Amino acid sequence: MSILAMDRKEPVSGDSALGLRYGQLLHSGKYTDCVFHICEEQVKGHKLILSAASPVFEAMFFGPMQNNETEPEIEINDISAAVFKVLVEYIYTGVVKYNDLELVACIELYYAAEKYLLEELIADTLLAITRKLRFANILPALELSVCMGLDGLLEVCMTFFMRCCVNNGQYVSHLKEHYVHVSKECVKAIIAACKEPHKLLIWYVYEWTRQECEQLGLGPSDADLVVHGLGGESSDWPVASGITQLESPAPAPVVSVERCYYKACRPFTVDAECPVFRLRIKCSRFISLLGLVLNSRLTPNRMGHIQLLEYRESLRLDLCEVLPENDDAATPPVWSHVVQNQNTKYNCDLHLSWRREEACVLNPELSYELQIRWDPSAYGAEYPCSLQSCQADGIRFTDGDNFSGSLVKGLRYANLV
Repeated sequence: MSILAMDRKEPVSGDSALGLRYGQLLHSGKYTDCVFHICEEQVKGHKLILSAASPVFEAMFFGPMQNNETEPEIEINDISAAVFKVLVEYIYTGVVKYNDLELVACIELYYAAEKYLLEELIADTLLAITRKLRFANILPALELSVCMGLDGLLEVCMTFFMRCCVNNGQYVSHLKEHYVHVSKECVKAIIAACKEPHKLLIWYVYEWTRQECEQLGLGPSDADLVVHGLGGESSDWPVASGITQLESPAPAPVVSVERCYYKACRPFTVDAECPVFRLRIKCSRFISLLGLVLNSRLTPNRMGHIQLLEYRESLRLDLCEVLPENDDAATPPVWSHVVQNQNTKYNCDLHLSWRREEACVLNPELSYELQIRWDPSAYGAEYPCSLQSCQADGIRFTDGDNFSGSLVKGLRYANLV
């Protein structure tokens, strides 16, 4: 199941009347005719309901190898009790409360759905996993998908890693502070998915090798043993011995979103006291910021002179993280972009864009402050502002001063997962 081909629907969350009835039947324990033993816990169920949902349960209870006991008892050794209960609850009610599950539990639920061939649960759980992937958990998620042989999950996690992490300075900074050590098989899978040796990946493989040597009691001069263990005899890139080659994900399409216009406000004037315009941004998913649409300057009123049609725009964009514990404070810039002498028409939209390699990844866990900063040559310039919608396509905009409105009309971005 490819993440790119998946319907971006919400996972099922509503309760149907029939689902409620089945849920009551499950929780009451009435008329049960099978028992599952998971560690020291028991889960009782109904063979007919379980078999109707899963061909694996059907073969277990009614196939040629069926257990002929009146109330068969089944040992479950590869799924935790908590996740197995979620699985059974889903079979009876069609509902999974994904917001209550951590990423590791979602991955285990995906494994259970694969084991019992529950196609809708597989798709819904994959979608839930994409929304829980973060810088902090992507390597553990890759590790689990490789070690458990979950190809669909591996594709989802690798897509996220290639788009959000492998060429992203923000992720490098995070990884240097929160190093994660994974298995050799996982490192080989990551290398196999890369078509070229990104700096981050080279650094990570070096760090992985150094720590592996320490664990094996080897010295720095013995690192070649570990590197050869990754790729066999050849050290050419990519190192992919024993790993099925994965296709690098195609670049995500660029999307433009524009805020709804409500009414005009007083212009924003650039001067020594106010050379910076600020806007807060928060999105519901990982996106790669690729451009902005701003209002251009108002034509200067020059009596007795020919009105100018164009000017050259020079400004600096800084994106800062807003600290959750202090909503008034922003960190030093995590990303910057400089616009120098861009030819621009007065009273028109100003389109700013940059290459994908220069893009900034926005994390859904964080709020960001966009700072637009002009140099002294722009003092006295006026930019039209307006009240606009605070949300568009899952991206929330918070203007610093509601009365003065905003000069930011929209964004260009790519969805990364």
